[in-house]
Amino acid sequence: MAKKSISDLLGYSLFIFDLDNTLYNEEDYLFQAYKVICDRYSTLEPGQDKRSLFDLMIKIYYQEGRDKLFDRFLETTGSDKKYMTLFLSILRTFKPEKPLLINKTVLEFLHLLAEKKKNMYVLTNGNPQQQRNKIRHIEWQGLDKYINFIFAEEIARKPSPAGVFHILNVSGIRNDSAIFIGDKESDRICAEEGGVEYLDIRILKELLA
Repeated sequence: MAKKSISDLLGYSLFIFDLDNTLYNEEDYLFQAYKVICDRYSTLEPGQDKRSLFDLMIKIYYQEGRDKLFDRFLETTGSDKKYMTLFLSILRTFKPEKPLLINKTVLEFLHLLAEKKKNMYVLTNGNPQQQRNKIRHIEWQGLDKYINFIFAEEIARKPSPAGVFHILNVSGIRNDSAIFIGDKESDRICAEEGGVEYLDIRILKELLA
C-alpha cells in the first residue's frame, strides 16, 4: 500500500498484527531460550562449557539460520538427538529473565488504538504453546485485554488467508475496513489473498517517528 498518515490509518476499524518481529524483537525471546538450553545441556554433558555452547548456538543461528538449528547444534557437538525433546520443551515453556518489550512507538500506537476502541487481533504462525508463552511474557501494559490472539497453526499457517477470513468472520467487520500489519512476505500474501490492506511494520514505524 502507499504510505498513509496516522489519521488515514485510524479510518480502519480492524487491525490485524503479526507477532514476532512486528510487535517485539523475537531474538529477545529466542536468545534467552538458547541460553537456558545451553545451561541445562552443560549440566547433562560433563566437560561442556555453557558459555562456549551458547556462543556456538548463536554462531549457527547467524550463519545458517533457525531452520534445523538444534539438529546442527547437536551434530556439531557430537551429541545424541535424544536432547531434542528437552530443547524444544525449554524453548516453548521457559520463563524469560528479561521482559519482552514492545517497540516504544508501536506500543504508543496500540494504546491509541485501544483508546479509539479499535478491534485488534494478533495472527501469528508458530507452535501455539510457544507463541502463548511469548505472549504471557510480553510487557503489554494492560493492552493484551484489548487484543484477540489467533494462532494460525490451529487454522492454517500463513501465507494462507484462512486466519484473516476467520478474523473477519468473528469480528463481523468488512474486509475494506481492515488492515494487516506485519514484517514478512507471508504476512503480505496472507493479507492480499484475504482481501485486506497490508502495511509493513517498518513503514508504520516511519509514520510514528
